[in-house]
Amino acid sequence: MSSVAATLPESDSAVSSHSAVPLTPGLLVLHGNRLEWLLDTVLAWLQAQPLAPLETETVLVQSNGIAEWLKMSLAARAGVCAATRVELPARFLWRLYRATLGRAGAPARSPLDEAPLAWRLMRLLPALVAEPGYEPLAQFLQPAGADASAHAGPDLSRRWQLAQRLADLYDQYQVYRADWLQAWGAGRDELIGPGGQCSPLPEDQRWQARLWRAVGAELDEAERLGVRSEVHARCVAALHGGERPAAALPRRVVVFGVSHLPAQTLQALAALARHAQVILAVPNPCRYHWADIIEGRELLARPQPLRHPHRGGIDLAQLPLEEAHAQANPLLAAWGRQARDFVRLLDHFDETEAVARQLALPRVDLFDDGPGVTLLQQVQARIRDNAPLDEHAGMAAELPAGDRSIVFHLAHSAMREVEILHDQLLDLLALRTGPADPNAGKRLAPRDIVVMLPDIEPWAPLIHAVFGRHAAGDPRRIPYEIADLRARGRRPLLLALEWLLRLDTQRCTAGELRDLLDVPALARRFGLDEAGRAIAARWLAGAGVRWGLDEAHRASLGLGECGEVNTWAFGLQRMLAGYAVGPADEAAADAGVGAGGGVWQGIEPYDEVGGLDAAVAGSLAALVDALRCWWQTARIDATPADWDTRCRALLGAFFEPADEDERLLLGALAEALGRWREDAEAAGYTDELPLAVLREAWLAGVDEPGLRSRFLAGGVVFCTLMPMRAIPFEVVCLLGMNDGDYPRRSPRADFDLIAQPSQRRPGDRARRDDDRLLMLEALLSARRQLYVSWAGRSARDNTAQPPSVLVAQLRDYLAAGWGAARLAALTTEHPLQPFSRRYFEAGTDVEGEAEGEARAAAPRLFTYASEWRVAHAAAGAEAGGSAPLAPAAALDLPAMLPLTLRRLGDWLRQPVAAHLRDRLGVVFAPLEEALADDEPMALSGLDETILLKALLAARPDAAGGPGEVDSPAALRRGLAAQVQRLARRGELPLGAPGQRWQARFLDMSEPMLQAWQTLQAEHPLPARHRELRFAVQIDGVPTPIVLEDWLDELRLPAGAGAGTGAGADDAPVWLAIDARRLTRTPSQRQPDQVVALPGQLLAPWLRLAAAAACGVPLRGVLVGRDAILRLEPPDPEAARQALAALLEAWYAGLQQPLPVARRSALAWLARLATGSLEDANQAARRAYEDRSGRMPPEVDEPALARCWPDWEALSAAAVPGRGSDVQDDAAGLDDQGDQGDPDDPGSLEAAAFGHWAACLYGPLCDWVEQGVTAEKLPGARPGPDEGDAAGPDGASEAADES
Repeated sequence: MSSVAATLPESDSAVSSHSAVPLTPGLLVLHGNRLEWLLDTVLAWLQAQPLAPLETETVLVQSNGIAEWLKMSLAARAGVCAATRVELPARFLWRLYRATLGRAGAPARSPLDEAPLAWRLMRLLPALVAEPGYEPLAQFLQPAGADASAHAGPDLSRRWQLAQRLADLYDQYQVYRADWLQAWGAGRDELIGPGGQCSPLPEDQRWQARLWRAVGAELDEAERLGVRSEVHARCVAALHGGERPAAALPRRVVVFGVSHLPAQTLQALAALARHAQVILAVPNPCRYHWADIIEGRELLARPQPLRHPHRGGIDLAQLPLEEAHAQANPLLAAWGRQARDFVRLLDHFDETEAVARQLALPRVDLFDDGPGVTLLQQVQARIRDNAPLDEHAGMAAELPAGDRSIVFHLAHSAMREVEILHDQLLDLLALRTGPADPNAGKRLAPRDIVVMLPDIEPWAPLIHAVFGRHAAGDPRRIPYEIADLRARGRRPLLLALEWLLRLDTQRCTAGELRDLLDVPALARRFGLDEAGRAIAARWLAGAGVRWGLDEAHRASLGLGECGEVNTWAFGLQRMLAGYAVGPADEAAADAGVGAGGGVWQGIEPYDEVGGLDAAVAGSLAALVDALRCWWQTARIDATPADWDTRCRALLGAFFEPADEDERLLLGALAEALGRWREDAEAAGYTDELPLAVLREAWLAGVDEPGLRSRFLAGGVVFCTLMPMRAIPFEVVCLLGMNDGDYPRRSPRADFDLIAQPSQRRPGDRARRDDDRLLMLEALLSARRQLYVSWAGRSARDNTAQPPSVLVAQLRDYLAAGWGAARLAALTTEHPLQPFSRRYFEAGTDVEGEAEGEARAAAPRLFTYASEWRVAHAAAGAEAGGSAPLAPAAALDLPAMLPLTLRRLGDWLRQPVAAHLRDRLGVVFAPLEEALADDEPMALSGLDETILLKALLAARPDAAGGPGEVDSPAALRRGLAAQVQRLARRGELPLGAPGQRWQARFLDMSEPMLQAWQTLQAEHPLPARHRELRFAVQIDGVPTPIVLEDWLDELRLPAGAGAGTGAGADDAPVWLAIDARRLTRTPSQRQPDQVVALPGQLLAPWLRLAAAAACGVPLRGVLVGRDAILRLEPPDPEAARQALAALLEAWYAGLQQPLPVARRSALAWLARLATGSLEDANQAARRAYEDRSGRMPPEVDEPALARCWPDWEALSAAAVPGRGSDVQDDAAGLDDQGDQGDPDDPGSLEAAAFGHWAACLYGPLCDWVEQGVTAEKLPGARPGPDEGDAAGPDGASEAADES
C-alpha cells in the first residue's frame, strides 16, 4: 500500500530483518480512519526496524478481537507470530511500574486493587457502620427481619454485595479521580471539578471520604507506597528524571486500535517515551480537527499548535455550539463524544511532529481519499471529511445500480431476526459481483462477516437453533462461532458446580439428579457411561425418588414432617433392598415380615435391580453419599482458608476430566479459588463466611474477561457490541437494535460521584457514550455492507415499533442526505412467519429499481427455506386443481397394517396427534413423561383405575372363588394392605393428604369391589378368546384396510351351555372396572336418574362394535365409581357401517390432519341433539378455546395447537376433494328442520369439523343413548374426580385407557 510505504524512511527499509537497529525514543501517534491501513503501517514499521532476535515485541490492545486479528495478521505477513507479547494496557502498566521502581517500590499487586479492597471493606464495614457518619451504609446493611442473628447469612451476603460495589467505585476513583482520593486522604472533604475548582463534598456523601481514610489508616508504610496513585506518581517522576530503572524496559511499545485510555496510562506512556519508542495507532473517524462540534468543548484545553487542521479554515470553537453543529457532520457530532475526548487528550502528549522530523517520516496521518462509490463508502467519506448536511447535495455522486451497501430489516421477533439474517447471508455468500460492482472479484467468505448484538447471552440459543440446524454438507450450512458467552452459564461442569454450591438451599429434585448425571465429568467420576445413565434415570423414577437427600435434608428446609419417603435415600434403599432380597412376597409384604423376598425394615424392595446392571446402583449410592457429605459440610460457615480446602476436595470428589478442555477448566477453577483466598488473606479477612459468599466470589473469577477467549474462528462471528473491537469486516450486521435495548442502560449507583453532571471530565467513561461510539465504529468498520435489524413490528398485533434512537438517527441522516426514496429502497419489512406466502410471490421487487438488474436488486423478500417453497407450490397446485396435495412422506401402508383395537382407539382419541406422529415423526411428549420432581399430591381417575386393576391382579383372592363374595371387612383389609404397599413404594401422597386419599380410595373402592365380586360370582367361567378380523377396500387404494385383534377377558355365567351341547363359550360377557365417574345426573329434580357419559365409553364402544361387526354377540358390564353400566352389543349392520367409516377416516387421517377434536366434537354432537347447528358450533367453540370453565381448553393439546391454533382455524378447515359432500353433510345435520343454505357462508361454519365429528363420534353417541343402561352403584361415595373433570357431554380430560 502506498500510504504504508510512504510512512517508512528509505534508510530503514534496507535493514535486514535478522539484525536489530537502534530505536529512536519518542511518542509517535498515527491517526487513520481505516484500521487495516494502520495495521499495515505498524507491521511494516516493525519489519523495517526489527528488535533483536530474542527480544520480545510488546503490543497493547484493549480487546480479544483486536488481539487475535493483530496476531493473525502478523503471522500472515511474517509467516509466524513469535516473540510478541500482546496484553492489556492495565497489566502492562503495572509491569512498567515494577520494572522502573523494582519490587520494593511496586509490589506484585496493589493492596487497594479492586479484589483485595473488597475483602478489606468486608472486614471493616461491621465496625465502621456503628460510628456516626455512616448512616447510609448502616441502613443498607440492616437485616430484613427484626432479629439480626436469625439472618446472619443474608447479612453477610448483603455486606459482600456492598463491599464489591464500593471496591469498584474506589477503583474507578483511583483511575479517574486520584486527586479526589489524595484530598480525602489529607483530610479535605471536597470535590475537585473539571476546571480545578474545589467544592465541599455533599453532607450525605461524606462517608466516602471517611471510609477512604479508614482504609488508608490501617495500611502500613510499605502498603501505602504500594497504592496505585503513589506508585504511578513515583514511576512517572523516575522516568522523567532519568533515573536508572530497576529492570530492563521494553525498547518499543505499540498501542494498537484503542479508542480510549485513561489519562493516567497516557502519562506513563509519555514518560516511557523518553526511554523507548512508543507508537500509538489510533482509529480517528475524521481527518480534521473536530473536537469543537460536541457539547463540553469548553472543558478541553486547546494545545497549540493543533495536530489536525480546521476544515475549510473555520475555527468552530469561535462559533456558538448550534452554529458549529450546522458546520459538522451530524453522525460525528451525535456519536463521537468518547472518541473526541480521547483524541483531544492525546494532543496534550503528542510529540509526533518532532519524532516525524527526526525519523524523516513524510506522513503520519493515514486517511483515505475519494468521495466513495457505494452509499456506505459515501457515508464514511462524509464522516471522514466532517461534511455538514447542507453540503451533501453538492457532493452527491451517482450510486451503483441496486446498491445495497446499507440495508435495514424489520422483523417481528428476535427469532425472526436470526432467520432473516440466515437467508440474507446465504444470499450474500452466493452473490457473484458484476464488472461494474466496486467489489468485483471479491467473493465473500463466512470469516468476512461479523454479527454484533447488545447482549449475546439471550441470543445464543436462537443462533444455535437457526444456524446450527443444517448439518455439514448441507448447502445452507454457514459456519459460525459465538464469542463473549459466559462460561458459567453454558459449560456443563460449571453448571454442575454451581448447583453443588447451592446445595444448602436446594430441594434436590430427581430432575436435578438426572441433570447431574448428564455432566460427563461427574458421571465419569462415579463410573457411569451413557447406558448406565439411562438405567439410572429409569430406576430413579421406578424407585419413587422425587426430592430431598434424606429426612434430615428435608428438615433443614422446614419440611421434616414429610419424612423420608420419596427422598434419594429412600429410593436408594429400595434399589439396594431389591438387589439384596429380591421382589417382595405378597403375603410377607402384607404381614410386614422380613422373610426372604419380603419387606425388610419397612422398605419395599425395588426388584428391577439385578444382574450386571446392579453396578449402577452402587454408583448412585456413591453419588448420594458424596452429596450428603458435601451438604453436611456446606451448611457450616468457614474461613476463606477452610473454604479453599473444602472446595479443592469438592472438585476432586465430583469431577474427573476426560479431555484437555475439562482439565483446563478445572485448572482455571483452582486458580480462581487460589486468587480468592489470596485476596482475602491479603486484606486480613479471617472471619467465617457462608457458602453464598464463596459461590459468588469464586465463580465470578472464572468469568473475568481476558485476551485468551477465541474470537476469529473462520466462520461468521456472533459477538456482543463491545468497546474497541472495530475490526474491519466486509459485512457488519447489527441485530436487536430495538428502542430501549440500545444504547444499553447502565444505571450508576446514587453514590457514584463521577456520574454527577457537575463533576464530568473529558475522557470519563459512560455506557451510553460508549454505545454511541460503538455504533460509529461499526459503521466505519464495514467495507461492503452494513446490515441493521430490529423488531419493527409487534408479534402480537403487528403495530409498528421504533428502532434504537441511534438507528433512527442514521435513517434520518440517510433520508436527509440521499433522499427518502433511497431509504425506503433500503428498508425491508418481513412477514411474521418464515413460511409466509409473500416470500414466494412475484411482484415484490424493490421500488424504484429498473427491471433486469443484478441479483442484488432482485426481490427484497426471498428465502432459501426450500421446504416452505415446496409446501406453497403444492398448495398452489391444489388450489388450481392441477395436482393433489403432496403427502408428507411416502406412505408404506402395508407396514402400518393390520390395525388393532388399541391402535384404532388411540387414533380415535387424538387423530391429529396420530397424523403428526405417524406421517411426520413429530411427537409432542406430555409433560408428565418427564421425571417427576414432586411427590404425588393426588391421583386422577385414570391413575386410580390402573391402580385398582393392579390391586385386583395382585390379589386374585379378593375376587372370591366361584359363587363366593368376601365380606366388606375382608375386602377393606385386603385393600388396606395393598394400599400400604403403595405407600411404602412412595406412590401415594405424603402426610395428611395421603391419609385422606387412602380413606377416600378405600371408601370409593369397597362398593366397586363388592359389585365386582358379585359380577365375578355371576360369571365364574372364563370364556375362550375370540378372533376379530374386519377389512375395508377403499377405491383407489390397492391394499385393504384390515383390523385384526383378539377379544380377551371374557366371562360366562354359571351353567352356560349346560345340556345344550354348545359348549361353555356361548354368550360371552366382557367385565371391566373403571375408577372414574361414568355418569351424570341430567336433572336435579330426579337425582336417582343417571345417564352415561359418552366420553368415558370410547374404548368399550369400539370393542363391542368390532365384536358385533365380526359376528360376535358380546355384551359388557362396566363398574365405575358411581354406577354400573350394562352395555348391549350394537346392531351388527350399524356396527359394520360405523367400523368401515372409521377405517376409511383412519386412512384419510394418514393423508392430512383431520379438522376434528374429540372433546369439542362430543360437545358439538351433544348440543346438536337438542339445539340448532349454531348452538352446536358455539358449544364446540367453548370446549375448544374457552378458558373460563373448570377444564382447560382442548386447544392446549400441543398437536391441536400446532395445526388449528383457534376455533376459527379449526372451523374454517376443509377436506380436499370432499368440500361439497362435507358441506351437504353438515347442512343436513340440523334436526330442527332447517337444512341450511349452502350459499350462506354462515350456515357452513365448521362444515368439515361437523362432518368428521358425526363420522367418528356420532355412532358412539347413538349407541350410548340406545344400548347403555346405567344404574347407581349401591353404597357408592364417588366424590369429585381428581384431575378428571367431565362436562355434560362426557368429554373427559383424561384419556380413555380402560
